[in-house]
Amino acid sequence: MVRDASAPSVSESRVTRRLLIVLALVAAAGAAKWQTKAIDVSSAAPLSELPFNTGAWRGYRAADYSPDVVNALGVDDYVNRAYVAGSGRQASLYVGYYRSQERGGSIHSPLNCLPGAGWEPERVVRIPFGSGTARQVVVRKGTHNYMVMYWYQTATRVEGDEYRNRLYTVLDTLRYRRNDAALVRVMVPMSGAAADEPQAVADAMDLSSRVMPDVQRLLFPVAPQNVVSRAGPS
Repeated sequence: MVRDASAPSVSESRVTRRLLIVLALVAAAGAAKWQTKAIDVSSAAPLSELPFNTGAWRGYRAADYSPDVVNALGVDDYVNRAYVAGSGRQASLYVGYYRSQERGGSIHSPLNCLPGAGWEPERVVRIPFGSGTARQVVVRKGTHNYMVMYWYQTATRVEGDEYRNRLYTVLDTLRYRRNDAALVRVMVPMSGAAADEPQAVADAMDLSSRVMPDVQRLLFPVAPQNVVSRAGPS
């Protein structure tokens, strides 16, 4: 079969689709800034109210970040915890909440922060999670290995892809005048042996599945359309 030389290749089609997405994102961002801005969200409860004990996991408060780190992250609230299961398995949890992403409080992607801290990503996959998706990343630093699972959570979705999350941020600002969000990250240590990875994946998924509804309950108890109607017109 002879391919039509005038027809775009598969790679060209992909580039075109990506370009259209970028153009749509830029146009939507301009419209959002011109037509409306996000309102301040005051319905979120403190993240310190996240349960320490959930399922087989028992949580403990980990060290607080320094003021410089908190300022660099731009978070309005966060928790940093260590968890231990009954069998001695370990995990860590970080949740960072941003009331608005308009005042310089953009969410830092773990795919950028982890390498900056010396962790080398070895494999990155996007998986179904809850009603949306999450990322699973295997990282290594020297002899230390971790299974990392993270996602961006809002009042309307759970998303594991940075670019899709940014697009949805613009759309939520336009539709609901709301773009508050949380980054949720679970890290499970691994021995480095291939046989250890399935258990690490299962542990990360188990703790994540238990944390996600509590994050929703605390940070996003009010449907976005109700926030808009209660706030009134701009």
